Amino acid sequence: MPNSLKLGVNTSIFDGHDMDVAFGIISQLGYEYVEVAYNQGYVGDLDDSLYSPANAQRIRTLLDKHQLKTLALGCTFNLARPEAVAYLQTRIGFAQAIGVKLLNACTAKREDYAALVSNLRQIAPYLEQADCCLLIENGGDHNYDAFALAAEGEQLLREVGSTAVAFNGDAGNMVSLRPQADAIQQIMQLLPQMRHCHIKDVYKQGTEFHFPPIGKGILAYQPLIKSLAMHDIPCTLEIPLRMHRLADSTPVRSDTPVELERIVEVLRESKKYIDGLQSDFG
Repeated sequence: MPNSLKLGVNTSIFDGHDMDVAFGIISQLGYEYVEVAYNQGYVGDLDDSLYSPANAQRIRTLLDKHQLKTLALGCTFNLARPEAVAYLQTRIGFAQAIGVKLLNACTAKREDYAALVSNLRQIAPYLEQADCCLLIENGGDHNYDAFALAAEGEQLLREVGSTAVAFNGDAGNMVSLRPQADAIQQIMQLLPQMRHCHIKDVYKQGTEFHFPPIGKGILAYQPLIKSLAMHDIPCTLEIPLRMHRLADSTPVRSDTPVELERIVEVLRESKKYIDGLQSDFG
């Protein structure tokens, strides 16, 4: 029988709401883990004040207040940019301050592949020294297509050559960026080098990609959930309700936050679905 799934919530679903409110709802709904999502562009135009000691202390206080644990930090930005190594050092320091060893980030554009590899090689020793791991994630839009399919991610890890860089899988991202691929099978291929996983479902409305409660989209998550539990790989529900993607995968963020009632409904429904999958494992 598989281990119990380590399941949390990525805070992107609360985009625009106070983190205290978000943590409280996550805890009340029975989730054990939370992944703070500081992903550039996807949750607004972020600045480095988020990575300050004061904010790290606030996050730790909220974790204690709401009796939540955290294993991963979402910190996507363009990893090929010239400042990427310095930016990652800042994020590593913040991750350490909130007690996190896993940093999740999408990569870069395919055209910037050489700079991406160079930056990842440079940051690897800092990750190793901090006992942290940068988990590169298959991209969901054309700004992060350097790693879109499993074979591309495997090649990237071979070129970087460090155990401090591994995978965060996201089948839902693959649906919008590589719609012809078998997304679940592709993410299953990454399991040997996967340390964390995002659970994101997708449905199409016309030509656009939207994110429903888990189990209400096109992805059949049963085999992946079972494998994550068996291999003790933690995951968070990443359901960016405030965002959708256009036919060409371009992300579009709504001007207004999603109502809390809707967020609660989606998280409750998603947990019920995944709990049901786990009850079938025996």
